[in-house]
Amino acid sequence: MEIKPKTNQYPPQKTFSGAPNIIKQFNSGRDQVRISALGCFGDVTQNIFVYEYAAGGDWSKSQMIIVDCGVGFPEEDAFGVDLQIPDTKYLEDKKDRILGIFITHGHEDHIGAVRFILPIIGKNIPIYAPRLAAAFIEAKLSETDIRANITVYTDGQSFTKGPFTVEPIRVNHSIPDTFHFAINTPLGTLYHGSDFKFDLFPLDGKHADLQKIAEIGRRGNVICLLSDSLGSDHEGFSPSERTIAENFEHEIKIAKGRVFVTSISSNIVRWGQAIDYAKRSGRKVVVVGFSVDRAIRIAKELGYINLADTDIVDVERVKNFADNKLIFLVAGFAGQPESALSKMVMGKHRVKIKAGDKVIFSSPDYIPGTTSGIYTMIDNLSKMGAEVMYGEKEELHVSGHGYQKEHAILIRLLTPRFLCPIGGNFRHIISYQHMASTMGMPDSSFITPDYDSAVTFTDNATKFNINYHIPMRKVLIDGLGIGDVGTTVLRDRKILAEEGMFSVVLLVDTIHNKLAQDPTVLSRGFVFMKDNNDLIDYLADQAKLKFVESAGNPLNMEYIREQVQGHLEKLILEKTGRQPMVLPLVIEV
Repeated sequence: MEIKPKTNQYPPQKTFSGAPNIIKQFNSGRDQVRISALGCFGDVTQNIFVYEYAAGGDWSKSQMIIVDCGVGFPEEDAFGVDLQIPDTKYLEDKKDRILGIFITHGHEDHIGAVRFILPIIGKNIPIYAPRLAAAFIEAKLSETDIRANITVYTDGQSFTKGPFTVEPIRVNHSIPDTFHFAINTPLGTLYHGSDFKFDLFPLDGKHADLQKIAEIGRRGNVICLLSDSLGSDHEGFSPSERTIAENFEHEIKIAKGRVFVTSISSNIVRWGQAIDYAKRSGRKVVVVGFSVDRAIRIAKELGYINLADTDIVDVERVKNFADNKLIFLVAGFAGQPESALSKMVMGKHRVKIKAGDKVIFSSPDYIPGTTSGIYTMIDNLSKMGAEVMYGEKEELHVSGHGYQKEHAILIRLLTPRFLCPIGGNFRHIISYQHMASTMGMPDSSFITPDYDSAVTFTDNATKFNINYHIPMRKVLIDGLGIGDVGTTVLRDRKILAEEGMFSVVLLVDTIHNKLAQDPTVLSRGFVFMKDNNDLIDYLADQAKLKFVESAGNPLNMEYIREQVQGHLEKLILEKTGRQPMVLPLVIEV
Protein backbone atom coordinates (compact mmCIF):
# COMPACT_ATOMS: atom_id res chain seq x y z
CA MET A 1 0.00 0.00 0.00
CA GLU A 2 1.16 3.49 -0.79
CA ILE A 3 0.08 6.75 0.77
CA LYS A 4 0.12 10.03 -1.10
CA PRO A 5 -0.74 13.51 0.19
CA LYS A 6 -4.27 14.68 -0.45
CA THR A 7 -4.75 17.53 -2.88
CA ASN A 8 -7.14 20.39 -2.20
CA GLN A 9 -10.33 20.04 -4.23
CA TYR A 10 -11.87 23.37 -3.29
CA PRO A 11 -11.01 27.05 -3.60
CA PRO A 12 -10.51 28.85 -0.27
CA GLN A 13 -13.66 28.70 1.85
CA LYS A 14 -15.16 31.13 4.30
CA THR A 15 -16.87 30.60 7.64
CA PHE A 16 -20.62 31.20 7.59
CA SER A 17 -23.35 32.19 10.04
CA GLY A 18 -21.11 34.22 12.25
CA ALA A 19 -19.15 31.20 13.43
CA PRO A 20 -15.94 31.97 15.31
CA ASN A 21 -12.78 31.77 13.24
CA ILE A 22 -10.98 29.35 15.55
CA ILE A 23 -12.37 26.24 17.20
CA LYS A 24 -10.31 25.52 20.31
CA GLN A 25 -9.40 21.93 21.05
CA PHE A 26 -10.09 22.01 24.80
CA ASN A 27 -13.06 22.09 27.16
CA SER A 28 -15.03 25.18 26.15
CA GLY A 29 -17.86 24.46 28.57
CA ARG A 30 -20.37 24.12 25.71
CA ASP A 31 -21.64 20.92 24.15
CA GLN A 32 -20.41 20.56 20.58
CA VAL A 33 -20.93 18.23 17.63
CA ARG A 34 -18.38 17.66 14.89
CA ILE A 35 -18.71 15.94 11.50
CA SER A 36 -15.55 14.75 9.75
CA ALA A 37 -15.30 13.21 6.27
CA LEU A 38 -12.26 10.95 6.43
CA GLY A 39 -12.71 10.17 2.73
CA CYS A 40 -12.68 13.95 2.18
CA PHE A 41 -15.45 16.41 1.51
CA GLY A 42 -15.82 16.94 -2.21
CA ASP A 43 -15.15 13.31 -3.12
CA VAL A 44 -17.72 11.05 -4.78
CA THR A 45 -16.34 7.75 -3.46
CA GLN A 46 -14.63 6.36 -0.30
CA ASN A 47 -17.50 7.56 1.88
CA ILE A 48 -16.79 7.53 5.62
CA PHE A 49 -18.22 10.16 7.97
CA VAL A 50 -17.50 10.52 11.68
CA TYR A 51 -20.18 12.08 13.89
CA GLU A 52 -18.57 13.15 17.16
CA TYR A 53 -20.18 14.60 20.30
CA ALA A 54 -18.20 16.39 23.02
CA ALA A 55 -20.14 17.05 26.22
CA GLY A 56 -19.04 20.38 27.61
CA GLY A 57 -16.73 20.77 24.64
CA ASP A 58 -14.26 18.25 26.09
CA TRP A 59 -12.92 16.57 22.94
CA SER A 60 -10.62 14.30 24.92
CA LYS A 61 -13.74 12.43 26.07
CA SER A 62 -15.79 12.70 22.90
CA GLN A 63 -17.99 9.84 21.69
CA MET A 64 -18.55 9.03 18.05
CA ILE A 65 -20.29 6.92 15.46
CA ILE A 66 -19.18 6.26 11.89
CA VAL A 67 -21.46 6.34 8.86
CA ASP A 68 -20.32 4.13 5.95
CA CYS A 69 -16.86 2.75 5.26
CA GLY A 70 -16.20 2.74 1.53
CA VAL A 71 -13.37 2.47 -0.95
CA GLY A 72 -12.40 4.82 -3.73
CA PHE A 73 -11.04 3.98 -7.14
CA PRO A 74 -7.55 5.06 -8.23
CA GLU A 75 -7.01 7.75 -10.81
CA GLU A 76 -6.45 6.43 -14.30
CA ASP A 77 -2.71 7.16 -14.15
CA ALA A 78 -2.22 5.29 -10.84
CA PHE A 79 -0.86 2.14 -12.46
CA GLY A 80 -0.76 -0.93 -10.26
CA VAL A 81 -3.07 0.55 -7.62
CA ASP A 82 -6.14 -1.54 -6.86
CA LEU A 83 -8.14 0.62 -4.45
CA GLN A 84 -8.04 3.74 -2.36
CA ILE A 85 -9.26 3.72 1.24
CA PRO A 86 -9.90 6.54 3.72
CA ASP A 87 -7.14 7.72 6.00
CA THR A 88 -8.29 6.71 9.51
CA LYS A 89 -5.29 8.00 11.46
CA TYR A 90 -7.64 10.50 13.15
CA LEU A 91 -9.40 7.56 14.84
CA GLU A 92 -6.34 5.65 16.08
CA ASP A 93 -6.25 7.27 19.55
CA LYS A 94 -10.06 7.27 19.82
CA LYS A 95 -10.80 3.58 19.21
CA ASP A 96 -12.42 3.06 22.61
CA ARG A 97 -14.85 5.90 21.93
CA ILE A 98 -16.25 4.57 18.62
CA LEU A 99 -19.75 3.33 19.41
CA GLY A 100 -20.66 1.77 16.07
CA ILE A 101 -20.50 1.84 12.28
CA PHE A 102 -23.78 2.50 10.46
CA ILE A 103 -24.03 1.49 6.79
CA THR A 104 -26.46 3.19 4.39
CA HIS A 105 -26.35 0.65 1.52
CA GLY A 106 -24.29 -2.02 -0.18
CA HIS A 107 -22.27 -0.21 -2.85
CA GLU A 108 -18.48 -0.60 -2.74
CA ASP A 109 -17.86 3.09 -2.12
CA HIS A 110 -19.88 2.69 1.10
CA ILE A 111 -18.85 -0.78 2.38
CA GLY A 112 -15.67 -1.80 0.53
CA ALA A 113 -13.18 -0.52 3.11
CA VAL A 114 -14.65 -2.43 6.07
CA ARG A 115 -12.16 -5.29 5.67
CA PHE A 116 -9.23 -2.83 5.65
CA ILE A 117 -10.46 -0.45 8.37
CA LEU A 118 -11.71 -2.87 11.05
CA PRO A 119 -8.22 -4.25 11.84
CA ILE A 120 -7.05 -0.66 12.37
CA ILE A 121 -9.86 0.72 14.54
CA GLY A 122 -11.11 -2.48 16.19
CA LYS A 123 -12.63 -5.70 14.88
CA ASN A 124 -15.30 -5.78 17.61
CA ILE A 125 -16.87 -2.43 16.81
CA PRO A 126 -20.56 -3.18 16.10
CA ILE A 127 -21.75 -2.68 12.52
CA TYR A 128 -25.38 -1.88 11.69
CA ALA A 129 -26.33 -2.55 8.07
CA PRO A 130 -29.41 -3.28 5.94
CA ARG A 131 -29.88 -6.90 4.90
CA LEU A 132 -28.26 -6.84 1.46
CA ALA A 133 -25.30 -4.71 2.54
CA ALA A 134 -24.75 -6.96 5.56
CA ALA A 135 -24.63 -10.02 3.30
CA PHE A 136 -22.12 -8.33 0.98
CA ILE A 137 -19.91 -7.34 3.93
CA GLU A 138 -19.99 -10.85 5.39
CA ALA A 139 -19.10 -12.34 2.00
CA LYS A 140 -16.05 -10.08 1.73
CA LEU A 141 -14.96 -10.73 5.31
CA SER A 142 -15.22 -14.48 4.73
CA GLU A 143 -12.05 -14.11 2.63
CA THR A 144 -10.21 -12.81 5.74
CA ASP A 145 -9.89 -13.84 9.38
CA ILE A 146 -12.24 -11.04 10.48
CA ARG A 147 -15.56 -11.98 12.06
CA ALA A 148 -17.50 -8.77 12.44
CA ASN A 149 -20.30 -8.00 14.87
CA ILE A 150 -23.07 -7.14 12.38
CA THR A 151 -26.65 -6.25 13.26
CA VAL A 152 -29.16 -6.16 10.39
CA TYR A 153 -31.68 -3.32 10.53
CA THR A 154 -34.81 -2.45 8.59
CA ASP A 155 -37.61 0.14 8.56
CA GLY A 156 -39.01 1.38 11.84
CA GLN A 157 -36.00 0.57 14.01
CA SER A 158 -33.79 2.94 15.94
CA PHE A 159 -30.52 2.46 17.81
CA THR A 160 -29.27 4.42 20.81
CA LYS A 161 -25.50 4.48 21.18
CA GLY A 162 -24.30 6.81 23.91
CA PRO A 163 -25.49 10.35 23.08
CA PHE A 164 -26.67 9.30 19.59
CA THR A 165 -30.00 7.83 18.54
CA VAL A 166 -29.90 6.69 14.92
CA GLU A 167 -33.12 6.23 12.94
CA PRO A 168 -32.86 4.56 9.49
CA ILE A 169 -35.19 5.94 6.78
CA ARG A 170 -35.77 3.97 3.57
CA VAL A 171 -35.04 5.75 0.27
CA ASN A 172 -34.54 4.60 -3.32
CA HIS A 173 -31.25 4.09 -5.12
CA SER A 174 -29.75 1.74 -7.72
CA ILE A 175 -29.49 -1.03 -5.13
CA PRO A 176 -32.19 -2.42 -2.81
CA ASP A 177 -32.13 -1.69 0.91
CA THR A 178 -30.85 1.89 0.81
CA PHE A 179 -31.36 4.13 3.83
CA HIS A 180 -30.79 7.61 5.19
CA PHE A 181 -30.13 8.27 8.88
CA ALA A 182 -31.66 10.77 11.26
CA ILE A 183 -28.90 11.10 13.85
CA ASN A 184 -30.33 12.61 17.02
CA THR A 185 -27.92 14.29 19.44
CA PRO A 186 -28.36 16.44 22.57
CA LEU A 187 -27.96 19.49 20.30
CA GLY A 188 -30.52 18.42 17.70
CA THR A 189 -30.86 16.19 14.65
CA LEU A 190 -28.26 15.70 11.92
CA TYR A 191 -29.75 14.15 8.77
CA HIS A 192 -27.32 12.00 6.78
CA GLY A 193 -28.78 11.91 3.27
CA SER A 194 -26.38 9.69 1.37
CA ASP A 195 -27.02 8.42 -2.19
CA PHE A 196 -30.74 8.57 -2.93
CA LYS A 197 -33.60 9.29 -5.28
CA PHE A 198 -37.38 9.34 -4.84
CA ASP A 199 -38.67 6.72 -7.29
CA LEU A 200 -42.46 6.80 -7.22
CA PHE A 201 -42.64 3.57 -9.23
CA PRO A 202 -39.82 1.40 -7.79
CA LEU A 203 -39.43 -2.04 -9.34
CA ASP A 204 -39.31 -3.73 -5.93
CA GLY A 205 -42.42 -1.91 -4.73
CA LYS A 206 -40.59 -0.36 -1.78
CA HIS A 207 -41.09 3.40 -1.78
CA ALA A 208 -39.00 6.01 -0.04
CA ASP A 209 -40.47 6.74 3.39
CA LEU A 210 -41.48 10.35 2.76
CA GLN A 211 -43.83 10.26 5.74
CA LYS A 212 -40.94 9.47 8.07
CA ILE A 213 -38.84 12.25 6.58
CA ALA A 214 -41.75 14.67 7.05
CA GLU A 215 -42.16 13.51 10.65
CA ILE A 216 -38.51 14.28 11.37
CA GLY A 217 -38.98 17.71 9.87
CA ARG A 218 -42.11 18.37 11.97
CA ARG A 219 -40.19 17.61 15.17
CA GLY A 220 -38.09 20.65 14.43
CA ASN A 221 -34.45 21.30 15.26
CA VAL A 222 -32.91 19.59 12.23
CA ILE A 223 -29.48 21.14 12.54
CA CYS A 224 -28.04 20.11 9.21
CA LEU A 225 -28.91 18.12 6.11
CA LEU A 226 -25.86 16.39 4.65
CA SER A 227 -27.16 15.55 1.20
CA ASP A 228 -26.01 13.54 -1.79
CA SER A 229 -25.39 16.12 -4.52
CA LEU A 230 -24.24 14.04 -7.49
CA GLY A 231 -27.45 14.60 -9.48
CA SER A 232 -28.00 18.21 -8.47
CA ASP A 233 -26.79 19.53 -11.84
CA HIS A 234 -29.86 17.98 -13.54
CA GLU A 235 -33.25 19.68 -13.54
CA GLY A 236 -36.50 17.93 -12.71
CA PHE A 237 -36.80 14.39 -11.34
CA SER A 238 -34.43 11.48 -11.84
CA PRO A 239 -36.19 8.97 -14.13
CA SER A 240 -37.69 5.88 -12.54
CA GLU A 241 -36.08 2.49 -13.05
CA ARG A 242 -39.34 1.55 -14.79
CA THR A 243 -38.66 4.06 -17.58
CA ILE A 244 -35.91 1.86 -19.02
CA ALA A 245 -37.69 -1.45 -18.50
CA GLU A 246 -39.51 -1.54 -21.83
CA ASN A 247 -36.46 -0.52 -23.88
CA PHE A 248 -34.15 -2.86 -21.95
CA GLU A 249 -36.45 -5.83 -22.55
CA HIS A 250 -36.93 -4.84 -26.20
CA GLU A 251 -33.16 -4.88 -26.86
CA ILE A 252 -32.91 -8.38 -25.41
CA LYS A 253 -35.97 -9.64 -27.25
CA ILE A 254 -34.93 -8.42 -30.73
CA ALA A 255 -31.32 -9.64 -30.49
CA LYS A 256 -30.63 -12.29 -33.13
CA GLY A 257 -27.50 -13.66 -31.45
CA ARG A 258 -25.93 -13.73 -28.02
CA VAL A 259 -26.62 -10.92 -25.53
CA PHE A 260 -24.03 -9.75 -22.99
CA VAL A 261 -25.08 -7.44 -20.15
CA THR A 262 -22.47 -5.76 -17.97
CA SER A 263 -22.89 -3.45 -15.00
CA ILE A 264 -21.56 -2.76 -11.51
CA SER A 265 -21.56 -6.09 -9.70
CA SER A 266 -23.80 -4.79 -6.90
CA ASN A 267 -26.44 -3.44 -9.32
CA ILE A 268 -28.97 -6.04 -8.22
CA VAL A 269 -31.89 -4.18 -9.78
CA ARG A 270 -30.32 -4.40 -13.24
CA TRP A 271 -29.31 -8.05 -12.91
CA GLY A 272 -32.84 -8.89 -11.81
CA GLN A 273 -34.30 -7.09 -14.83
CA ALA A 274 -31.92 -8.83 -17.24
CA ILE A 275 -32.79 -12.24 -15.77
CA ASP A 276 -36.56 -11.66 -15.96
CA TYR A 277 -36.41 -10.37 -19.54
CA ALA A 278 -34.11 -13.21 -20.60
CA LYS A 279 -36.50 -15.81 -19.24
CA ARG A 280 -39.43 -14.19 -21.04
CA SER A 281 -37.39 -14.30 -24.25
CA GLY A 282 -36.54 -17.99 -23.84
CA ARG A 283 -32.87 -17.41 -23.03
CA LYS A 284 -30.74 -19.24 -20.49
CA VAL A 285 -28.61 -17.20 -18.09
CA VAL A 286 -24.81 -17.50 -17.99
CA VAL A 287 -23.08 -15.68 -15.12
CA VAL A 288 -19.42 -14.86 -15.81
CA GLY A 289 -17.09 -13.20 -13.32
CA PHE A 290 -16.52 -13.75 -9.61
CA SER A 291 -17.93 -10.43 -8.37
CA VAL A 292 -21.15 -10.70 -10.37
CA ASP A 293 -21.58 -14.38 -9.51
CA ARG A 294 -21.24 -13.62 -5.79
CA ALA A 295 -23.63 -10.65 -5.90
CA ILE A 296 -26.30 -12.57 -7.82
CA ARG A 297 -25.94 -15.61 -5.59
CA ILE A 298 -26.42 -13.48 -2.45
CA ALA A 299 -29.36 -11.60 -3.97
CA LYS A 300 -30.96 -14.92 -5.01
CA GLU A 301 -30.58 -16.36 -1.50
CA LEU A 302 -32.18 -13.25 0.02
CA GLY A 303 -35.06 -13.25 -2.45
CA TYR A 304 -34.14 -10.10 -4.37
CA ILE A 305 -33.74 -12.03 -7.63
CA ASN A 306 -36.01 -14.76 -9.03
CA LEU A 307 -33.56 -17.25 -10.52
CA ALA A 308 -34.04 -21.02 -10.50
CA ASP A 309 -31.25 -23.52 -11.09
CA THR A 310 -32.97 -24.53 -14.34
CA ASP A 311 -32.60 -20.94 -15.61
CA ILE A 312 -28.80 -21.07 -15.39
CA VAL A 313 -26.25 -22.60 -17.73
CA ASP A 314 -22.62 -23.15 -16.71
CA VAL A 315 -20.14 -21.45 -18.98
CA GLU A 316 -18.73 -24.86 -19.94
CA ARG A 317 -22.08 -25.84 -21.52
CA VAL A 318 -22.81 -22.76 -23.65
CA LYS A 319 -21.66 -24.55 -26.80
CA ASN A 320 -24.71 -26.80 -26.46
CA PHE A 321 -27.10 -23.87 -26.98
CA ALA A 322 -27.95 -21.70 -29.96
CA ASP A 323 -26.67 -18.13 -29.76
CA ASN A 324 -30.20 -16.70 -29.58
CA LYS A 325 -30.91 -18.81 -26.50
CA LEU A 326 -28.21 -17.30 -24.27
CA ILE A 327 -27.69 -14.16 -22.20
CA PHE A 328 -24.41 -13.53 -20.38
CA LEU A 329 -24.22 -11.43 -17.20
CA VAL A 330 -20.60 -10.34 -17.19
CA ALA A 331 -18.24 -8.58 -14.78
CA GLY A 332 -15.91 -5.87 -16.05
CA PHE A 333 -18.00 -2.91 -17.23
CA ALA A 334 -15.08 -0.54 -16.57
CA GLY A 335 -12.57 -2.50 -18.64
CA GLN A 336 -10.47 -3.82 -15.75
CA PRO A 337 -7.62 -5.84 -17.35
CA GLU A 338 -8.29 -9.02 -15.35
CA SER A 339 -12.09 -8.88 -15.60
CA ALA A 340 -14.17 -11.45 -17.48
CA LEU A 341 -15.26 -8.97 -20.16
CA SER A 342 -11.68 -7.83 -20.85
CA LYS A 343 -10.52 -11.43 -21.21
CA MET A 344 -13.38 -12.12 -23.62
CA VAL A 345 -12.37 -9.15 -25.74
CA MET A 346 -8.71 -10.19 -25.73
CA GLY A 347 -9.54 -13.77 -26.65
CA LYS A 348 -8.21 -15.05 -23.31
CA HIS A 349 -11.54 -16.42 -22.08
CA ARG A 350 -13.31 -19.60 -23.16
CA VAL A 351 -16.17 -17.31 -24.24
CA LYS A 352 -15.02 -14.92 -26.97
CA ILE A 353 -16.82 -11.86 -28.30
CA LYS A 354 -17.65 -12.10 -32.00
CA ALA A 355 -19.39 -10.07 -34.68
CA GLY A 356 -23.15 -10.16 -34.24
CA ASP A 357 -23.07 -10.22 -30.44
CA LYS A 358 -25.01 -7.51 -28.62
CA VAL A 359 -23.29 -6.00 -25.56
CA ILE A 360 -25.40 -3.86 -23.22
CA PHE A 361 -23.63 -1.53 -20.80
CA SER A 362 -26.20 -0.69 -18.14
CA SER A 363 -24.00 1.23 -15.78
CA PRO A 364 -23.10 4.82 -14.96
CA ASP A 365 -20.47 6.45 -17.15
CA TYR A 366 -19.29 8.60 -14.24
CA ILE A 367 -17.39 6.85 -11.49
CA PRO A 368 -14.07 8.57 -10.82
CA GLY A 369 -11.23 6.52 -12.20
CA THR A 370 -13.35 4.39 -14.56
CA THR A 371 -14.46 6.66 -17.40
CA SER A 372 -11.49 6.02 -19.72
CA GLY A 373 -11.69 2.25 -19.22
CA ILE A 374 -15.40 2.17 -20.02
CA TYR A 375 -15.09 4.01 -23.32
CA THR A 376 -11.96 2.12 -24.34
CA MET A 377 -13.89 -1.11 -23.83
CA ILE A 378 -16.84 0.20 -25.85
CA ASP A 379 -14.49 1.21 -28.68
CA ASN A 380 -12.79 -2.19 -28.69
CA LEU A 381 -16.09 -4.06 -28.77
CA SER A 382 -17.29 -1.89 -31.65
CA LYS A 383 -14.11 -2.65 -33.62
CA MET A 384 -14.83 -6.34 -33.21
CA GLY A 385 -18.23 -6.02 -34.85
CA ALA A 386 -20.35 -6.27 -31.70
CA GLU A 387 -23.45 -4.11 -31.38
CA VAL A 388 -22.80 -2.01 -28.29
CA MET A 389 -25.61 -0.31 -26.36
CA TYR A 390 -24.71 1.92 -23.46
CA GLY A 391 -25.73 4.64 -21.03
CA GLU A 392 -28.62 7.00 -20.59
CA LYS A 393 -28.40 7.91 -24.29
CA GLU A 394 -29.76 4.48 -25.21
CA GLU A 395 -32.21 4.53 -22.27
CA LEU A 396 -30.54 1.48 -20.77
CA HIS A 397 -29.47 3.10 -17.53
CA VAL A 398 -30.98 5.67 -15.19
CA SER A 399 -29.19 7.51 -12.42
CA GLY A 400 -29.51 6.29 -8.88
CA HIS A 401 -29.11 9.87 -7.66
CA GLY A 402 -31.86 12.44 -7.22
CA TYR A 403 -32.17 15.48 -9.44
CA GLN A 404 -33.01 19.00 -8.34
CA LYS A 405 -36.71 18.48 -7.58
CA GLU A 406 -35.96 15.50 -5.35
CA HIS A 407 -33.43 17.59 -3.45
CA ALA A 408 -36.01 20.36 -3.14
CA ILE A 409 -38.54 17.90 -1.67
CA LEU A 410 -36.01 16.65 0.90
CA ILE A 411 -35.13 20.20 1.94
CA ARG A 412 -38.78 21.24 2.21
CA LEU A 413 -39.73 18.21 4.31
CA LEU A 414 -36.82 18.57 6.72
CA THR A 415 -36.51 22.39 6.92
CA PRO A 416 -32.90 22.14 8.12
CA ARG A 417 -31.00 25.06 9.61
CA PHE A 418 -27.89 24.30 7.52
CA LEU A 419 -27.13 22.46 4.27
CA CYS A 420 -23.92 20.53 3.57
CA PRO A 421 -23.82 18.85 0.13
CA ILE A 422 -21.77 15.62 0.02
CA GLY A 423 -21.19 12.79 -2.45
CA GLY A 424 -20.29 15.05 -5.35
CA ASN A 425 -17.47 17.08 -6.81
CA PHE A 426 -17.26 20.85 -6.53
CA ARG A 427 -19.39 21.45 -9.63
CA HIS A 428 -22.20 19.37 -8.11
CA ILE A 429 -21.90 21.23 -4.82
CA ILE A 430 -22.17 24.59 -6.58
CA SER A 431 -25.23 23.35 -8.53
CA TYR A 432 -26.78 22.20 -5.25
CA GLN A 433 -26.22 25.62 -3.70
CA HIS A 434 -27.75 27.41 -6.69
CA MET A 435 -30.77 25.11 -6.52
CA ALA A 436 -31.23 25.69 -2.79
CA SER A 437 -30.81 29.45 -3.24
CA THR A 438 -33.75 29.51 -5.64
CA MET A 439 -35.80 27.93 -2.85
CA GLY A 440 -34.97 30.84 -0.59
CA MET A 441 -32.21 29.25 1.47
CA PRO A 442 -29.87 32.05 2.61
CA ASP A 443 -26.14 32.01 1.89
CA SER A 444 -25.53 31.71 5.64
CA SER A 445 -27.12 28.23 5.61
CA PHE A 446 -24.59 26.68 3.21
CA ILE A 447 -21.64 24.69 4.57
CA THR A 448 -18.86 24.04 2.07
CA PRO A 449 -15.90 22.68 4.04
CA ASP A 450 -12.47 22.28 2.55
CA TYR A 451 -11.48 18.71 1.67
CA ASP A 452 -9.82 18.15 5.08
CA SER A 453 -12.06 20.36 7.24
CA ALA A 454 -14.40 19.16 9.94
CA VAL A 455 -17.73 20.88 10.55
CA THR A 456 -18.19 21.80 14.21
CA PHE A 457 -21.54 23.02 15.56
CA THR A 458 -21.49 25.32 18.58
CA ASP A 459 -23.85 27.53 20.63
CA ASN A 460 -26.71 25.00 20.67
CA ALA A 461 -26.00 24.33 17.00
CA THR A 462 -26.95 27.85 15.93
CA LYS A 463 -23.43 28.39 14.58
CA PHE A 464 -20.85 26.27 12.83
CA ASN A 465 -17.16 26.42 12.14
CA ILE A 466 -15.04 24.74 9.47
CA ASN A 467 -11.59 25.79 10.66
CA TYR A 468 -10.60 22.55 12.37
CA HIS A 469 -8.54 20.51 9.88
CA ILE A 470 -7.64 16.83 9.98
CA PRO A 471 -4.37 15.87 8.27
CA MET A 472 -5.30 13.33 5.58
CA ARG A 473 -3.49 11.38 2.91
CA LYS A 474 -4.50 9.12 0.08
CA VAL A 475 -4.12 5.53 1.17
CA LEU A 476 -3.53 3.38 -1.90
CA ILE A 477 -3.90 -0.40 -1.83
CA ASP A 478 -1.73 -2.24 -4.35
CA GLY A 479 -2.22 -5.76 -3.04
CA LEU A 480 0.90 -5.68 -0.85
CA GLY A 481 -0.90 -4.93 2.40
CA ILE A 482 -1.17 -1.82 4.55
CA GLY A 483 1.97 0.17 5.26
CA ASP A 484 2.99 3.79 4.94
CA VAL A 485 4.75 5.96 2.44
CA GLY A 486 8.08 5.62 4.21
CA THR A 487 7.99 1.86 3.95
CA THR A 488 7.11 1.97 0.28
CA VAL A 489 9.74 4.55 -0.64
CA LEU A 490 12.42 2.76 1.37
CA ARG A 491 11.44 -0.56 -0.22
CA ASP A 492 11.83 0.87 -3.72
CA ARG A 493 15.12 2.56 -2.86
CA LYS A 494 16.42 -0.65 -1.32
CA ILE A 495 15.55 -2.64 -4.47
CA LEU A 496 17.20 -0.07 -6.73
CA ALA A 497 20.32 0.16 -4.56
CA GLU A 498 20.82 -3.58 -4.02
CA GLU A 499 19.26 -5.19 -7.11
CA GLY A 500 19.16 -2.44 -9.73
CA MET A 501 16.64 -1.97 -12.52
CA PHE A 502 15.87 -3.96 -15.65
CA SER A 503 13.74 -2.33 -18.33
CA VAL A 504 12.42 -3.61 -21.62
CA VAL A 505 10.83 -1.34 -24.23
CA LEU A 506 8.14 -2.81 -26.49
CA LEU A 507 7.15 -0.69 -29.48
CA VAL A 508 3.71 -1.94 -30.57
CA ASP A 509 2.25 -1.55 -34.04
CA THR A 510 -1.43 -1.17 -33.06
CA ILE A 511 -2.64 -1.35 -36.67
CA HIS A 512 -1.26 -4.85 -37.21
CA ASN A 513 -1.29 -5.89 -33.51
CA LYS A 514 2.40 -6.83 -33.46
CA LEU A 515 5.77 -5.53 -32.32
CA ALA A 516 7.17 -2.83 -34.58
CA GLN A 517 10.70 -4.05 -33.81
CA ASP A 518 12.53 -6.37 -31.45
CA PRO A 519 12.42 -5.37 -27.76
CA THR A 520 15.02 -2.91 -26.50
CA VAL A 521 16.59 -3.84 -23.15
CA LEU A 522 18.15 -1.48 -20.59
CA SER A 523 19.95 -2.49 -17.39
CA ARG A 524 21.01 -0.13 -14.60
CA GLY A 525 22.65 -1.53 -11.48
CA PHE A 526 21.62 -5.09 -12.36
CA VAL A 527 24.18 -6.57 -14.77
CA PHE A 528 26.77 -5.01 -17.06
CA MET A 529 25.18 -5.54 -20.46
CA LYS A 530 28.39 -5.99 -22.49
CA ASP A 531 29.47 -8.86 -20.26
CA ASN A 532 26.07 -10.61 -20.24
CA ASN A 533 24.96 -10.62 -23.86
CA ASP A 534 23.53 -14.15 -23.70
CA LEU A 535 21.34 -13.31 -20.69
CA ILE A 536 20.18 -10.01 -22.19
CA ASP A 537 19.34 -11.63 -25.53
CA TYR A 538 17.48 -14.45 -23.77
CA LEU A 539 15.36 -12.02 -21.73
CA ALA A 540 14.60 -9.93 -24.82
CA ASP A 541 13.44 -13.05 -26.68
CA GLN A 542 11.28 -14.07 -23.71
CA ALA A 543 9.70 -10.62 -23.58
CA LYS A 544 8.85 -10.95 -27.27
CA LEU A 545 7.34 -14.41 -26.79
CA LYS A 546 5.27 -13.23 -23.83
CA PHE A 547 3.98 -10.30 -25.87
CA VAL A 548 2.77 -12.65 -28.60
CA GLU A 549 1.14 -14.89 -26.01
CA SER A 550 -0.57 -11.98 -24.21
CA ALA A 551 -1.64 -9.94 -27.24
CA GLY A 552 -5.34 -10.12 -27.96
CA ASN A 553 -7.39 -8.44 -30.64
CA PRO A 554 -7.78 -5.62 -29.74
CA LEU A 555 -4.68 -5.11 -27.65
CA ASN A 556 -4.86 -4.36 -23.93
CA MET A 557 -1.60 -2.58 -23.17
CA GLU A 558 -1.93 -2.71 -19.38
CA TYR A 559 -2.57 -6.46 -19.45
CA ILE A 560 0.44 -7.01 -21.74
CA ARG A 561 2.65 -4.93 -19.44
CA GLU A 562 1.58 -6.95 -16.38
CA GLN A 563 2.14 -10.28 -18.10
CA VAL A 564 5.60 -9.35 -19.42
CA GLN A 565 6.64 -7.94 -16.06
CA GLY A 566 5.61 -11.04 -14.13
CA HIS A 567 7.27 -13.38 -16.64
CA LEU A 568 10.60 -11.52 -16.63
CA GLU A 569 10.68 -11.22 -12.84
CA LYS A 570 10.32 -15.00 -12.56
CA LEU A 571 13.00 -15.72 -15.18
CA ILE A 572 15.50 -13.25 -13.75
CA LEU A 573 15.13 -14.76 -10.29
CA GLU A 574 15.62 -18.27 -11.71
CA LYS A 575 18.67 -17.32 -13.79
CA THR A 576 20.45 -14.93 -11.45
CA GLY A 577 18.95 -15.29 -7.97
CA ARG A 578 18.36 -11.54 -7.99
CA GLN A 579 15.19 -9.43 -7.95
CA PRO A 580 15.76 -6.11 -9.72
CA MET A 581 12.96 -3.67 -10.34
CA VAL A 582 11.51 -4.81 -13.68
CA LEU A 583 9.91 -2.02 -15.70
CA PRO A 584 8.35 -2.96 -19.04
CA LEU A 585 7.44 0.04 -21.20
CA VAL A 586 4.71 -0.74 -23.74
CA ILE A 587 4.52 2.09 -26.28
CA GLU A 588 1.98 2.38 -29.08
CA VAL A 589 3.39 3.47 -32.44
